[in-house]
Amino acid sequence: QEHKMAGGLGDLSLLSNMLQESQELEEQREEQNKVATMGPGDIGPKKPAEPVKSAKKVDPNAIWDEDEVDEGRILNKVDKGDKRARPKYDLRYRQNIKTDDALGAPWSVQDNSSMSCREIIIKVDMPGTKFSTVKLDVTRKEFLVQAPKYLLALSLSEDVNADKGSAKWDSDKDQLEVILPIVRGDDFAHYSMLDDPK
Repeated sequence: QEHKMAGGLGDLSLLSNMLQESQELEEQREEQNKVATMGPGDIGPKKPAEPVKSAKKVDPNAIWDEDEVDEGRILNKVDKGDKRARPKYDLRYRQNIKTDDALGAPWSVQDNSSMSCREIIIKVDMPGTKFSTVKLDVTRKEFLVQAPKYLLALSLSEDVNADKGSAKWDSDKDQLEVILPIVRGDDFAHYSMLDDPK
């Protein structure tokens, strides 16, 4: 009987080893499957999960969401009854092109769309106006020029960086020229940005 017991313990030991090897193989397979299903988003440190926004009451009759209406907009502060004249103005988009782009080289990535533009230039003619009386306000999406006889309020079609913009006054023409760099979001993709050093 002792011989049978010893054999039984040996069988149990072999069975235990087999189960342990089987478990190790299973863990290796799981790790291999995990690596095989990885994508570009799995590289680097994990980003914290976005906080869940609390659901707010939505008015079914509302035309737009409250977040879409910014009460701090400068154009909302302009008096609708203001009788000042709207000055003549010229708004243009400007590209930053190189010789290859101008000559139409086949490797040029610029096109003539506003998607390739880097700046907005606004020229405002205000005859009889002194520079000291001109007030300019620019935000990300708005442009406002005020003078004693003139008022120009514009919503801009592109986001701009008002802090990096520039303005100059031409006293011979009584003209204000404002250059505003266009700001593209992180998700903006256009082939003209391939050679952008930023």
